[in-house]
Amino acid sequence: MLADAYRLDSRTLDYSVSAADAARLDGGAWGDAVIGQPRALEALAIGTAIRAKGYNVFVTGAAGTGRRTAVMRTLAAYRPARLELRDVAYVYCFRTPLAPRALYFGAGEAAAFKKDVHAFVENVKKLVTLHAESGEAKRRREETEAEWQKTENQRLAAFEAELAADGFRVVQVQGDEGEVSTDILPLRNGEPVPFESVQAEAESGKIPEAEFSSLRERYFAHMDEMRTLFVELRRGRSELEEAVGRLRTQALQPLVHRDIEILASRYDDERAREWIRALERDVMARLYLFQPQPPEAGRRTRLARYGVNVLTDRDDLSAPPVVYEANPTYANLFGSLEPSGPDGQGSGRSAYLRVRPGSIVKAAGGFLVMQAEDLVADDEAWTALKRVLRTGKVAIQPQSGPLGQAAVIKPEPLELDVKIVLIGGEMTYDALYNADPDFQKLFKICAEFDSTMPRNDEGLREYVSFARKITEEEGLLEPSADGMAAVAEYGVRLAGSRDRLSTRFSRVADLLREADYRASRSGKDAIDAESVREAERVRSWLAALPEEKVAEMIVSGEILLEAEGRRVGRVNGLAVHDRGYYAFGLPAVISAQVSPGESGVINIEGESGLSGEIYDKAVLIVEGFLRSRYAREFPLAVSASICFEQSYTAIEGDSASSTAVYALLSAIAGVPLRQDIAVTGSVNQMGQIQPVGGVAEKVEGFYRICLRAGLSGTQGVMIPKQNIVNLTLSKEVLDAVEAGRFSIYAVSTIDEGIEALTDRSPGAPDALGRFPKGSFNGLVAEELKRMAETIKEYRE
Repeated sequence: MLADAYRLDSRTLDYSVSAADAARLDGGAWGDAVIGQPRALEALAIGTAIRAKGYNVFVTGAAGTGRRTAVMRTLAAYRPARLELRDVAYVYCFRTPLAPRALYFGAGEAAAFKKDVHAFVENVKKLVTLHAESGEAKRRREETEAEWQKTENQRLAAFEAELAADGFRVVQVQGDEGEVSTDILPLRNGEPVPFESVQAEAESGKIPEAEFSSLRERYFAHMDEMRTLFVELRRGRSELEEAVGRLRTQALQPLVHRDIEILASRYDDERAREWIRALERDVMARLYLFQPQPPEAGRRTRLARYGVNVLTDRDDLSAPPVVYEANPTYANLFGSLEPSGPDGQGSGRSAYLRVRPGSIVKAAGGFLVMQAEDLVADDEAWTALKRVLRTGKVAIQPQSGPLGQAAVIKPEPLELDVKIVLIGGEMTYDALYNADPDFQKLFKICAEFDSTMPRNDEGLREYVSFARKITEEEGLLEPSADGMAAVAEYGVRLAGSRDRLSTRFSRVADLLREADYRASRSGKDAIDAESVREAERVRSWLAALPEEKVAEMIVSGEILLEAEGRRVGRVNGLAVHDRGYYAFGLPAVISAQVSPGESGVINIEGESGLSGEIYDKAVLIVEGFLRSRYAREFPLAVSASICFEQSYTAIEGDSASSTAVYALLSAIAGVPLRQDIAVTGSVNQMGQIQPVGGVAEKVEGFYRICLRAGLSGTQGVMIPKQNIVNLTLSKEVLDAVEAGRFSIYAVSTIDEGIEALTDRSPGAPDALGRFPKGSFNGLVAEELKRMAETIKEYRE
């Protein structure tokens, strides 16, 4: 048969890794190295080393390639030439109490500053207590109070004497509810009588009206005088307290100033020193806050203004911090204000003590790592992050409550230098880069992780080392040499190329765990090749239910598909159904019908709205191929339709375009095509076969259909020659090919494909572009010419 010229030998399909190679390459150490990603690692190195604005990193690539692990290891290993880490703390602002002030310190100094301030406050409390108990202070206070008491008594005595001379006396009157008040009463026979009694006597005529009026006027005048006197006495008492306070301030000022000078000398930052000087002024103005108070007086709240809220403490860090934020909400990223207690403690002016830093503050001076998709899902967080990267400042803004109340405080924005590393998919990166101008400026480094790496001794050694690492860390059975070779072969299959290895090590680790399960169930003491292949088979079987249902419909005849014989205008094409976690290939009948006409090639899927743009383009290419090859001397006068039979879902891609050409040429020439060979491949207008994706899945899919229907020994798949490298077939299919029960053909042109499908020479054109009479191409050309003449005659 002419098709044998294009049949692939089983040795050509072999991509196996020998147990001898696995044993030879065993013994390497996995360590913390990231393998197979030199491009991504270089991008990460550039992004971490350059601290200029905008050199943040977006890490992209296929899931399971170890992006996060590689990022965390690379960042953890980074050591700058000079480590500059700062602590930051919020303190009370004495000038604007509702705007807490940010202070910056060297690594580890913030916590020390908090202790020093606390020690200073405690020392002031001791000084105030000792001063209050000292003999000199008591003496001076008693002298001042005695002097004021003497003045107070003299003024009260003078007022009482004035009242007595006018016939009045000051008395204490108890009200109905027990309250005591001061009043002035007139005297009768040397004894005070209620004013109501005197008024009753006046009304009864016992006292002349003129005398009573004079008495009442004098009473109100004395009451005004008494009130004025009491106000002056209270003012004098306040002046007394102020005088005592001045005595206390004069006595404690040198001692407090000495402590302040010691405190300020420990810190070089001018902002911290400025606050310490403001602390001294505030303490000296409020020494009364430090006086001993009973427990219920809430002394802690009174002195809360002198606290220090340490946001970051870098005392134990020897490298830039690396923070991974798994839930990048606004509050988690930028910080929050803890709610006050049920008793109101911590509200109002002491609320600065409840400010809590977010991940971006914790990562200051280092790196913050997040999943890009999680971040951009929160518009508020994404917008705020870009603002931080532009300004270099972050404002911890307390979010409003359920009723939308305004924030109690507005802390001073924090200055920070942080490097952001986002991990996301390629589509996310492209969408952000093209739609968000800020993204282009802020994320100048893209570290793209490759899903494959070269298959060589170095790569295989890493696979063996990785298998050893996983089994040792997780307590799995030790893999044998042939087991490790099978794991490497799985890496080749996962890569989809015989000269590549997959870097999706999470999938490889899963296979090892499942192979350990299989080996343990079988009572084996090692993970051998059989256990690995069985784990791979079971994994595919668990996800293959839809594939099996369609295969049953084909075998039962519900879906009309023939895997033997020959038919005109009909070819078995191959399509891939990708479910994300599992992809499988299935055959589909592609048919063509032709007649004289001027409609050209009609895409039935396109006319019914079931084809994508790429497939529409492929159909146009098919028509272009017909015109360029066969209709150079006459117009193309054909109406042809191409259809995916029994297909009710959208068709996309051009991998069936060569199949459509074979079906169309067969319908035109009337030459039947082999139905036991399924076909895949793209075609260009010159008739060259182009490579397509999913070749291994397509071959295995058609093989399983033929296996269910019964292998005849002539069945096979025809693929583009460029796809030979992608034939990473299962051992079952390879064994069938080696035994001659299944075949794989590789072609590079339409003519080679025609030869394989028809077992006849396609016929090469002569110098005038004419094909040999009776050849396949000659039959096509003759029929197209006949159709053109038919149309011409019909018009005449």
